[in-house]
Amino acid sequence: MMRKYILLLWLAMGASMGCWAAQNVMPDTLLFVFKLHGQTRKYQMAFHEKQDTLYLNWKILRNLRWQSGSYITTPAGREQGSSLCFLQPEDGVNRLLVPEETAYVLSRKAYKELKQQGTFQFNKTTYVLKDKESKALGFPLLHCVDQNEGGEMWILDNEGLPIVWRMQNNPLNINWQVEHPSAVYTELK
Repeated sequence: MMRKYILLLWLAMGASMGCWAAQNVMPDTLLFVFKLHGQTRKYQMAFHEKQDTLYLNWKILRNLRWQSGSYITTPAGREQGSSLCFLQPEDGVNRLLVPEETAYVLSRKAYKELKQQGTFQFNKTTYVLKDKESKALGFPLLHCVDQNEGGEMWILDNEGLPIVWRMQNNPLNINWQVEHPSAVYTELK
């Protein structure tokens, strides 16, 4: 009888831990949907870390063939980067970013400033935290607004990988959002 109770307790603990873990696990691949000049492009993107270098491998099906490449964020970029790379993916190109750049993520410095001060600078623009009403992957999305030009970012509140989950009203007209069943957006007025 005691063995049954121990087994049931073990199963209950495992199930509850599995639910918690499932909310905080990053999927292998995310679908980034870009809207630019009336076109929609859907890129499958996967983030991988190796020795504090962040590799973002992407692929897209275009003209009935797969195209792929990567962005490589250096350890210096991950730590102190102050700008996002807006260069379009090119088939077969593994783009090593300069130390000031990141690709689709905030640097640790910018994320820390956002969490502690409610503001951060990227691309020589100051963003201010507006709200935390949306969620994705079990994490809040930090909704930040550029006070000068109205650009908006939703950043995954994940210290290990603060992905720019959504960008809207970008002055460069490069907008995107990650499509994932876990994303719950609150319509803003």
